[in-house]
Amino acid sequence: MTFGKGASAYKTYLESPHGRLRLDILWHQLGIFMAKAWGAEPLRLHVLDVGCGTGAVALRLAARGHAVTLLDPVEEMHQLARENARTLTPPPAFPPRFIAGTLEEAALLLPNTTFDLILCHALLEYLPAPLSALPLLSALLSPGGCLSLVALNQWQEPLRLAIRDGKLDEARKTLASPGTVDSLFGLPRTAMTFEALQSELEAVGIQAVGRAGIFVAADYLEPRDLEEPSYFNALLRLEVEAGARTPFMDIARYLHLWGRRTG
Repeated sequence: MTFGKGASAYKTYLESPHGRLRLDILWHQLGIFMAKAWGAEPLRLHVLDVGCGTGAVALRLAARGHAVTLLDPVEEMHQLARENARTLTPPPAFPPRFIAGTLEEAALLLPNTTFDLILCHALLEYLPAPLSALPLLSALLSPGGCLSLVALNQWQEPLRLAIRDGKLDEARKTLASPGTVDSLFGLPRTAMTFEALQSELEAVGIQAVGRAGIFVAADYLEPRDLEEPSYFNALLRLEVEAGARTPFMDIARYLHLWGRRTG
């Protein structure tokens, strides 16, 4: 399956309790990072969402008055993002821009343009050479601009495979290998670590100034329990607090790094 063929399934997942939990955790963390960078009520920011998918996070920023550009090479994802944009009430003060293309094409598609904030969420792991994307992201950031980077965590993979899926041999193999296969799209992915990402970011002029984990406990719990609002909210509170603390963030499903361009 490709991203295009899996777009509808991905939308369904994000609308499920598990998907909404993931988005709410990310949104909470993003709010904390943004408040530290620009204050509780930042003025209009120019935002780029790279590999935007359905635009679930970027459109929340558009609704808050920020000027958002959504970049994705998959037409089916763009269609879903446009549909989501049309549901925003009231319409955003600055209508979102939708651009078809990859990160590698961004400099040509957006000439002489830089951004205050770039979202790169769950994209790197699908790239053939994930770390090669970091210089491209840095070049698109304004001086002092910030990057919100979410990537699959190498250290959580063995735990998930063993505890949730009962695949002990596969879990053992991932102790030494960062490779895995996505269950939704059926595509190979490369899991990463905070240390490797932080080191590579610093090499391209982005200083890591914050980090958190997404899905510390949720992957090991029965999804049906999330249908109950009080349970959902209690788990959200747990995930937010655990994801902000070591060692829990270090074994979360996803790594969330916040970086600022230094030059």
